Amino acid sequence: MKKKPIYLWILLVLSALISASSLFGILGPVPSKEALRASLSNSGSLTAQQIEDTVNYTYQVTASSHSIFNIVLIVLSAILVVVAFVFLVRKNVQFANYAYLGYLLLAIVGLVYSFVNIQDALQLIKDDTLGLGIGALAKGTVILFMIINVLFLALVFYKMWRQQKDLAEEAEAEEVA
Repeated sequence: MKKKPIYLWILLVLSALISASSLFGILGPVPSKEALRASLSNSGSLTAQQIEDTVNYTYQVTASSHSIFNIVLIVLSAILVVVAFVFLVRKNVQFANYAYLGYLLLAIVGLVYSFVNIQDALQLIKDDTLGLGIGALAKGTVILFMIINVLFLALVFYKMWRQQKDLAEEAEAEEVA
């Protein structure tokens, strides 16, 4: 009896949730600087310079997340997740693994793109303390997601290797019999 690819179901459900939230994120408009400024001015704990820096940073990051390149990455990623689900439902685990690997590689490209955009947006912050805090949080988040994607990539490669090894052992056993 063949083993069920539970690992792939779990990874695909997580990836589908992430893809859905990314799709909804790009469907919304880029908020204006005035709207961002109004929402931050109510906090009361930030200085005028920190508010302006945060507005500029947030606007730049949000605008870059609505770029054509990022939109194409998100749409392609969502398509690959759906394709992987279709292959998995049809019990074609090998093609589902390939589609999911494609999704993971696109996700890594998207993370590198986000990291570059964050670096550009951090140049807009004049307050050193705020820049260090926002930079550390943003870079830490990107690095965490990069590590998660690399771990998922390693897991899928390992499972594919095990599947190939099991198929070779079955073929060898059939030849002996």
